[in-house]
Amino acid sequence: MFNSEFFPTPTEVIERMLHGEDIQNKVILEPSGGHGAIVTYLLDNGAKEVIAAEKHPDLRKILQTKCRVIADDFLDVKSEDVSHIDMIVMNPPFSNADTHILHAYNIAPNGCRIVAICNQETVKNTYSASRKNLGNIIENYGNYELIGDCFSDAERKTGALVALVRITKPGQSYNTEFEGFFMDDEVEEQANGIMSYNVVRDLVNRYVGAIKIYDEQLAAAVKMNNLTSGFYSAKMGMAITQDHVPKSRNDFKKEMQKSGWKFIFDKLNMGKYATCGLRDDINKFVEQQTEVPFTMKNIYRMLDIVVGTTSARMDKAIIEVFDKVTLHHHDNKFSPKGWKTNLHYLVGKKFILPYMVSPAKEYGYTSDTYNYFRDANGGSITDFEKALCYINGLNYDEVETVRRSVNRNTYGEWYTSHFFKYKGYKNGNMHFEFVSEDVWHKFNQNVARIKGYPLFEGKEKTPRQQQEFNKSQKPFQKKEAPKQGSFNVLFEMEVN
Repeated sequence: MFNSEFFPTPTEVIERMLHGEDIQNKVILEPSGGHGAIVTYLLDNGAKEVIAAEKHPDLRKILQTKCRVIADDFLDVKSEDVSHIDMIVMNPPFSNADTHILHAYNIAPNGCRIVAICNQETVKNTYSASRKNLGNIIENYGNYELIGDCFSDAERKTGALVALVRITKPGQSYNTEFEGFFMDDEVEEQANGIMSYNVVRDLVNRYVGAIKIYDEQLAAAVKMNNLTSGFYSAKMGMAITQDHVPKSRNDFKKEMQKSGWKFIFDKLNMGKYATCGLRDDINKFVEQQTEVPFTMKNIYRMLDIVVGTTSARMDKAIIEVFDKVTLHHHDNKFSPKGWKTNLHYLVGKKFILPYMVSPAKEYGYTSDTYNYFRDANGGSITDFEKALCYINGLNYDEVETVRRSVNRNTYGEWYTSHFFKYKGYKNGNMHFEFVSEDVWHKFNQNVARIKGYPLFEGKEKTPRQQQEFNKSQKPFQKKEAPKQGSFNVLFEMEVN
């Protein structure tokens, strides 16, 4: 029925998964919705909203009658799509459950609770890098229990032994920077130099007009139902639909607002400012604040804040990429993937990141080229390049980025973007090297400024120091962390 991976979750298993979990008034994601067994249980037991993904078209049609479906393939869902959720409850395909649970962890907002079942071999037999990675995340941020053969009496039976995984993503839930500044009164002010007054007015008029038409159609549908109820055994009416599924008024407003903000960002070419964090913030705001008027004053205020907080947002992007690169240093106990090239106290001139290009074996490619750049590190390299453009006074739209450079590149060969030399491998890893030593210095200077490291003025190195410095830049050369106050020995830099 449907496909070989479809095993609906029995009610008793769902109850065990959610035993002790607080789902009341929570927004929850079900990544492999199936025909909605978990979705129905969550909604019947107090969840505020459930959103889902489902790949199979027939199952997706059933699921769309029960909740909002945000994607066909869960692995295509991005963090900005789910930044407003409180919890993830999942029964992923057992054949690659590690991939699905890791993706759930990567895109989940800070503080999100993840509850999943999987084949117990996924957590006990950690033969692959992804299973090791999942095992380390569970060890440090959660737990698992073996719940045995719990599908033997299910709708579709299987003798697989099952594990129940619980993870809480570290960090507190992020409070969006846009909350609290909107005002109810609309003041028609002239453009503030960011966007044309007429363009904003036209956009708001279109939004308001669309909502009015929706209301008119709803009223017409009620009238039609009243008129036809005496003639037909089945009720007839009209509705706004998406993929043949009726859209509620609030969902319609959400989609209109999201489309409006996307139009604004595209029109202003503000992609240069839009880090993953900013997209997450805007999505979360629209999802949670549906009653806020989409007014001209609110739009101008949003644009003022986006531009005015660029420096702070780029600082955040710098620290995020610093943390992600240094996470993968050789001795790090929290991650199975670590390399001597990656240092734990600064971003070296050379560094490595995993999951950057899609491994050839995943797509059955037999050629030695890749053209699918996925940056599963949360868009870190893209945000990294935007931050580098900002601190170096460059226009992001005019810079050759890694994403723009990747076009059927050959595995194991070096290519060059504006800031980096890079090389992709079939295992998904990508090696990077700063093209400019000055840019490398500036980046680490900014890390030191943000984190409060003690940086002294650069001084001329002795021949011995220069020799040691050159050695430290060779691949896989282990380097001990510097002592307090000796940061300038690693590379020559000036304090801004």
